[in-house]
Amino acid sequence: MKIETKNYPKVKDLVKALDLTVLVDEGMEKIIQTKGVYRAGYELSGFFPPGEETTTNINILGRKELVYLGRMDKEERERILKKYLSCRFPVLVLTYQNEVVVELLKIAKKYKKAVLLSKIRTLEFLRKTKFYLQKALADEIILNDYILLDVYGVGILLTGYKDAKLGATVELLERGHKFISNTNLRIKNVANRFLMGLAETPEYGERNRFVISGQNGSKIDVTTNFGIKAVRADKKISLVIELEKWDEKKFYDRLGLEERYQDFLGLNIPKIVLPVRKGRNLAVIIETAAINYRLKESGVNSAEYFLNESQRLIKENKERGKNVNSKNSIPVRNLKERFDLKVLNGEEWLDKRFITTTGVYRPSLALTGYFEIYEEDSYKGVQLFTENEFKYLETLPEDERERNLSRYFEENFPAIVVSGVKKIPDYFIKKIVEKDRILLKTDIKRCGHVIAVFSAYLENCFAMTTTIHGVLVELYGFGVLLTGKSGIGKSETALELIQRGHRLIADDAVRFERGVVGDITGFASKLPYFMEIRGLGIIDIKTLYGMSSVRMSKKLDIIIELQEFKDEENSLTSMDYKSTKYIILGEEIPKVKLYISSGRNAAAMVEIAVMNLMSKVMDYEFEKIYLKKLKNSLGEKDEEKKN
Repeated sequence: MKIETKNYPKVKDLVKALDLTVLVDEGMEKIIQTKGVYRAGYELSGFFPPGEETTTNINILGRKELVYLGRMDKEERERILKKYLSCRFPVLVLTYQNEVVVELLKIAKKYKKAVLLSKIRTLEFLRKTKFYLQKALADEIILNDYILLDVYGVGILLTGYKDAKLGATVELLERGHKFISNTNLRIKNVANRFLMGLAETPEYGERNRFVISGQNGSKIDVTTNFGIKAVRADKKISLVIELEKWDEKKFYDRLGLEERYQDFLGLNIPKIVLPVRKGRNLAVIIETAAINYRLKESGVNSAEYFLNESQRLIKENKERGKNVNSKNSIPVRNLKERFDLKVLNGEEWLDKRFITTTGVYRPSLALTGYFEIYEEDSYKGVQLFTENEFKYLETLPEDERERNLSRYFEENFPAIVVSGVKKIPDYFIKKIVEKDRILLKTDIKRCGHVIAVFSAYLENCFAMTTTIHGVLVELYGFGVLLTGKSGIGKSETALELIQRGHRLIADDAVRFERGVVGDITGFASKLPYFMEIRGLGIIDIKTLYGMSSVRMSKKLDIIIELQEFKDEENSLTSMDYKSTKYIILGEEIPKVKLYISSGRNAAAMVEIAVMNLMSKVMDYEFEKIYLKKLKNSLGEKDEEKKN
């Protein structure tokens, strides 16, 4: 509910607000109704033009005006001051003192005109007074359906679902944020530039104005429960967050490009609608919304960047699809950049020719002319030339060497890499150029080392892969995959874990690969470190929480499936840890089920599940130890009974 109101300052309020000295204390209760500040001019010459300058505005006399009055004939000056001070303006402020002031004060008393003295120069006082009046006389309303909070320096108006609103507020206060008000919250439009929210709850008195009013008349004294550091008197309003019950049929912003605003006193304030359901930690999401708002204010829009980069990658993938049909392939440029290879020929083909096999081959048999026993894969793999290959070619007659090389270059291999070669023969360079081949050079001298590192890299590139819907995080050094049905709260749980100091690897679709030793490793996508939060859209975890909150890949150690808590039988038991397994790429991964509800902190439960796994890895199983101690205790009691 909104109540239109107007709270005009009085002359006495100027004294405290602007640090003034009272020279004449008549009319201190007069109200100031306009934002105007007028420095008298024509009036001192006896001319009084019509207007609000001498009827409603604050009037000022500075050094120039008082010196001007001092040079007048005394009778003329007295006549002008009487006429001037009889005008209806609420207060006169002097910024300079001379012999005229005493005379002026006597006349002001006669006409019951308040006169104040400023300690600062006239121009500075004008600027300071105008700013004060812009705030004090701003258009304003009082709100009773909103809670104003300061979260990471961002003024957030919280509204909507009452139970969730109060619960989120209390948790935010526990997390160290500040409370302004949730009853009789005064909102002011300051100079048509920004909104200022002020805590004003006169029904509780000035000392007890920081009170959260809940349902059924309950009240929480914020200063008593959370300390004086948890409150502040006012805050600029930057963001509106509306909480509403989760509606499965409703579309909630998942990208973050949809711009919503709410109008207050003619100013549009950005607005976010957050759906509420059990298991969703609203305090963490509101904190993230505040940080993301600050990021946008600095010119970084994570959602826009994500969209633009996604479109660029889609375009690149389409271009790649025109050149190769195989899904298991990488462009030669990847190999070139991974090992910092020097391009001797074929720069223009690095993105158009693809490696499709893990092998790195030395074409010794092919150079002898025996192609019929040259393995089929050898025709497709990266070719490696060393000094030995060129020495062998030098031993052949020129016509045979030409014939063997011509036949060799008919094969469809992606590129040739030379290693440890001091000078490449001219005939070979000529053949490379003639056949439009890619020729690369590595600084690695040992042939065996080249084959080993190239093959290991390509093995990883072409490893068995699968994609699983979930969120991969690192907790205490363990790779943890959070799974569950859409909307259960995987991303929100991961977000709170990140705030607790853990790391994000990938959100939504996690790509897993099986390594050469059987490890299952999860990777971030080509656009890593982004996360989708319903209502907020796409957020950049790396930018919001720093590089320490993310990593590119992690070995998978445990899968935790989040399920909705429905009844007591669906509780978490030790049997979940022992019996459940999930097979990924042929490897068994331990799987745990966690049942979440509004009364259970999913992030804390995930941490406990991982710590339980840690204890088992270190051969310290709590259940076995407990049962052993229980058995020993019962045995001792039986012995006591016998005795």
